[in-house]
Amino acid sequence: MLASGSSSSSATAADMIQARTYDVFLSFRGKDTRDGFVSYLYKDLCRKNIETFIDDEELRKGDEISGALLTAIQGSRVSVIVFSKDYASSKWCLAELVKIMDCNKWVVPVFYGVDPRDIRNQTGSFAEAFAKHEENFKHELEKVKTWRSALTAAGKLSGWDSQVTRPESRLIDEIVNDILKKLNRGTSNAYLKGLVGIHRRMEQVMSLIQVGFPDVRRLGIWGMGGTGKTTLAEAIFHHISNGFQSCYFLANVRESEEHGRLFQLRQEFLSTIMEDENLNISTPTIGAGFLKDRLSRKMVLIVCDDVSNSSQLEFLFKGINQLCPGSRVIVTTRNKQVLIQNDIDLIYEMEKLDEDESLQLFCQRAFKSNYPTGYRLELSKMVLSVADGNPLAIKVVGSSLYGKDKTYQESTVKKLKQVPNPDIHKLLICSFDALDCEEKDIFLDIACFFKGENRDYVTRIMDACYVSAHSGIENLIDRSLIYVSQNQIAMHDLLQQMGWNVVCKESPLEPKRRSRLWIPNDIYDVLIENTGAKTLRSMLLDMSRISELELKPEAFVKMRKLKFLKFYHSCGTNSKILLPHGLLSLPDELRYICWEGYPLKTLPTKFHPRNLVELDMSYSHVEKLWEGKQDLVNLKVMTLNHSENLLKIPDLSSATNLENMNLVNCTKLLELPSSLQHLEKLTRLNLRMCENLRFLPSLYKATSLTTLILSDCSILFSFPEVSSNLRELHLEGTAIEQVPSSMESLSQLVLLSMEDCVRLNNFPTAICSLRSLEVFSLNGCPNITTFPEISGNITELNLGGTAIEEVPSSIECFSNLRVFNLGCCRRLKSVSTSIHKLKSLKVFYLEECSKLEIFPEILDTMERLRYLELSGTALKELSSSMENLIGLVELRLNNCENLVYLPDNFYKLKSLKFLYLYGCSNLVTWPDNLFSAIGGVSLTEMRRDLHGLSSLEELDLTGSNLENLPTSIKQLPRLKKLILRKCKRLKSLPELPPSLKHLDAHDCTSLEEVSSIKKPFEQAVLCKDRPYGHLEWIFSNCFQLDQKAVRNTRTPKLQMLFGHMVTLLKDYHQEFPKINKVITCVPGSEIPEWFDFKSSGSSINIQLPSKWYYNSSKNFPTFVVSTVVSFQDYSGDREILIRCKCRLKSRNGDCHDLSCSFLTWTKRIPGSELTGSNHLFLLYKTCFCDEDDEVRWFVETQASNKHMYNEAWFKFYPLVFNGDWSQNICCEVKHCGVHISFAEEEAEVQPSKRFKYQN
Repeated sequence: MLASGSSSSSATAADMIQARTYDVFLSFRGKDTRDGFVSYLYKDLCRKNIETFIDDEELRKGDEISGALLTAIQGSRVSVIVFSKDYASSKWCLAELVKIMDCNKWVVPVFYGVDPRDIRNQTGSFAEAFAKHEENFKHELEKVKTWRSALTAAGKLSGWDSQVTRPESRLIDEIVNDILKKLNRGTSNAYLKGLVGIHRRMEQVMSLIQVGFPDVRRLGIWGMGGTGKTTLAEAIFHHISNGFQSCYFLANVRESEEHGRLFQLRQEFLSTIMEDENLNISTPTIGAGFLKDRLSRKMVLIVCDDVSNSSQLEFLFKGINQLCPGSRVIVTTRNKQVLIQNDIDLIYEMEKLDEDESLQLFCQRAFKSNYPTGYRLELSKMVLSVADGNPLAIKVVGSSLYGKDKTYQESTVKKLKQVPNPDIHKLLICSFDALDCEEKDIFLDIACFFKGENRDYVTRIMDACYVSAHSGIENLIDRSLIYVSQNQIAMHDLLQQMGWNVVCKESPLEPKRRSRLWIPNDIYDVLIENTGAKTLRSMLLDMSRISELELKPEAFVKMRKLKFLKFYHSCGTNSKILLPHGLLSLPDELRYICWEGYPLKTLPTKFHPRNLVELDMSYSHVEKLWEGKQDLVNLKVMTLNHSENLLKIPDLSSATNLENMNLVNCTKLLELPSSLQHLEKLTRLNLRMCENLRFLPSLYKATSLTTLILSDCSILFSFPEVSSNLRELHLEGTAIEQVPSSMESLSQLVLLSMEDCVRLNNFPTAICSLRSLEVFSLNGCPNITTFPEISGNITELNLGGTAIEEVPSSIECFSNLRVFNLGCCRRLKSVSTSIHKLKSLKVFYLEECSKLEIFPEILDTMERLRYLELSGTALKELSSSMENLIGLVELRLNNCENLVYLPDNFYKLKSLKFLYLYGCSNLVTWPDNLFSAIGGVSLTEMRRDLHGLSSLEELDLTGSNLENLPTSIKQLPRLKKLILRKCKRLKSLPELPPSLKHLDAHDCTSLEEVSSIKKPFEQAVLCKDRPYGHLEWIFSNCFQLDQKAVRNTRTPKLQMLFGHMVTLLKDYHQEFPKINKVITCVPGSEIPEWFDFKSSGSSINIQLPSKWYYNSSKNFPTFVVSTVVSFQDYSGDREILIRCKCRLKSRNGDCHDLSCSFLTWTKRIPGSELTGSNHLFLLYKTCFCDEDDEVRWFVETQASNKHMYNEAWFKFYPLVFNGDWSQNICCEVKHCGVHISFAEEEAEVQPSKRFKYQN
């Protein structure tokens, strides 16, 4: 920072920052830290897209801070001050510090190699610096005093100490994350504008959810409808979402289930969270192991809004057993039991608005001001006394009064005053009464039929019913009667209930006389009695909620004004409405028909669909819709998906407005009508899985057609003739053999997929003229032998499973390519070295390319490549040029059986987080410096984030023949998961990194020495700035660790090691209440001898010490439980969960049940079973849980109420997963034990003394 420069240069630099605002201003002494620590910190801040000001030396001249630097300080949101040894010797640094402290913004001090006390008290080197300043500025001692004050104030701030947080790479990561959190907290003000009372509620929720802690937290927001649960959840979501890798807001879960869209919602949720548009989970359980593994590595934020029952959450998350540490899940519901039954113990109960908040909200809506004056004050009080703090009621009534004169407002409020206070929906009728007749009908249609549907879809159908549906919907939005969320029309439940009440009042005792029906029992009665009246406008029936119903042929004859008919299934597809004698007619006024599973072969002959806008008869038994030609001028959407008996589509020449046609899985459909080619408004045609469709009519004149889906039309031989406006063409699984050169006319084509076209022999060179093509897929086309000539604009290229033998040098032309898939190209022998020119490439698949022996030289850096899949290739080595993959995050080399070694410079992959070497049986040596710094550097240089693989979080070495892991593995600062399954030759574990949370050494049958696991354990307990959720050490089938082998001095007694851990936790668990759980598993047949209570069998009864029920925060007990499980008859092919149940018993006979999950065992690879062995499971847990809260809270509460629990019964039982958890009779609990210790006791289970952890 102490450098001089010319005036002209300085002016230029100043001009560069004039009028700029920055996220971060860096203050530091250049000679101390510019070329080292600060340069790395600046680089990481820039990598996170944090706009950072780092000064130019030429800006510093004279005795005063320059105007340019002052502008930068004032315009920055966060200032980072790097205090180094000689920081105070710089008068410019001190001047900057004064300005920074004066600005009163976020300040992040970094004490780099200095003691914070020296800054606060100006001692040490700071004292020497100030002695010189006082000498040099003897006539300006006030300035020196100001410098001292600023230093003292900055030294008192909470900051980052380089001598505490190590290594330097971790220190920088922590600082950057801290800055990100501060910046994120200031980004949502625009969203919060106008949300009255939101800040206080957000603070309360944030104190519960505590973003930044690395445990997984689930929070419930609970309260009655209309109190703002969704608004609060959305505000929190926007406020914290930047701090997560993926986020998703699952809106309206209850409605999604009611309308049969829960499966679709889960699909969208998983696709978004995993950033995989092609993700497809077709089963009730999310069973894909790879998907679950990916999800467990991704810190996510998930909000589930309006959950009404536990089954909805179970369906959405079934199979997801573990989220990544740091993830957060928020659930909003009106039913507290949903939270309790799903073990969501953090519950925030919504508060109603207080008087001031209610008044402010009402005035904003009714008067567009913040406070009422004159007559409006009394008017406001009258309204708010009725609304009673309900935000929705206040908004609706306020909106209805806006813009009206005094007389109208007063008369409306007087009417409002007469409405009973508890009946909120009656309050809302005032807004409904203010609507005109058409608006009332639109509102009731939405309340009874269209709520939750796409706005464009609703508008399209209503346009055929009303003079101005669009303006009517807009008016409802303005009056706060409906709102639009993600282009879906939404309505608060209170308003919907009000709408339902309006309809019910049309005929309170006779549903058949009402205008709209939506209650299943009412519809059942009307249909079975054939009493539907001519006043009926809409009928919405979930057939899964009724028993089978036989209709008479004349069932719909009287319903002449019926406009909307929907018979659907929220679960299942079998129609429960039977028509044994046929159907005489359907009302000609129908605009919308959805009848899933329609049972007849054709529609009634007397039905004339001239008014029909949308026809949906998915899963129907229709063979043909009707005979002859019908007037279909209003028809816009036709859906006959899964109508497997459909033989023919009628003449559609009159359907001139048809836009969307869906015929998925119509397996008997042989042809389409030639009239299809004249449908000039048709935009989407989906014929997927029409497996008997041989030919298509020419669609050249269908000029609006943009999407054509012919996937799995397995006997379709000819390439379709389509308009040049087509943008997406799906031909997967067709029988097409040749692609005509005429396809060059498809100038607008963006996506072309011909996956699994096994007969496809060639591709014309004309494809290179498709300049708009971005996604091209030939996966599974085994006859494709040459690399296709395609446009350089391609972004995704899938050639997996083809017979391509080489990737030519022309690949360098694909500068926009982001995804390149060559997986399972078993003839592929070489990839051009020009691959390094693909600067946009993010994902590269080469798995199972079994003839690929050499990975190409990477001749230049590839910053964007994140994922590289090389599993199953014939690679013998990796080139040293791999170091140029500087952005690589995940590398898979599983089952590369020829791979002998990794390059010496492999450690330079500083961005690598996930490394998988499963089944690399010939990889027996490692580079000496794989996990350590580059050889020959000094200790000081080593601290500059030069550690090898410094970002690595997960390492899988399953099946390796390594005898020893490199000792340098301890230098991996972020390694959380180490998988060593079936490493049969591995004998010992070296010192492990303190960051490790999960170690899986299953079936390491030679493993004898594991004492090194003590290090990460001690770090997790004693390091205050690294809280954790739980630790897990798996040593199943490691028979050299069997506790019976304790006589062999070379074999550590693992249970004694665990005893040491328990002692350490006991001593510290009051200070670190977030320490939650430690689990280990090892072969063994006996409960450790230091356990207080032991028993044969699966249960044990113990007497609790008096301290249990006279507990306090100082002596609350910790639990260690242990069980020996026999796997003699267990096949090992299913997931196992060990469960522990605890029943507390009081002197007067009262009981209270607690429970906790012990360990989940999953068969991950062949040969992993535990058959024929006994295993010892040990669990430390700070608290068991009951249905309401943790046991600590429970016991303290009950003790204060004189409930003295003096006895505890523990029961252990294994559960097996067969679709759901059930007791497993193939595994037997042989022994169990319980150990209880109190924080105030001296250590008894471990003979060694307490020690202080040294970093």
